[in-house]
Amino acid sequence: MIISEIKVGQAVTIKRMLTEYKGIQKVKVSSFGKVEKRVFKGIGIEIYKYFSLQDGTKTLESEGIKLQTEPK
Repeated sequence: MIISEIKVGQAVTIKRMLTEYKGIQKVKVSSFGKVEKRVFKGIGIEIYKYFSLQDGTKTLESEGIKLQTEPK
């Protein structure tokens, strides 16, 4: 499975951190402007993980992402 196949709202684990996929959103990058990124928000904490749109073709295993079968 590749990153672009993850559904919005789906729970995944990225390097042992439980996150929820928020979809493609515009993100402000300091001293650059706004760019579109794939956004994952930590569940229970205010930490965000961002992946570029080009990373959508990478496999989940290569990026350390595991799907959660049941919500926690």
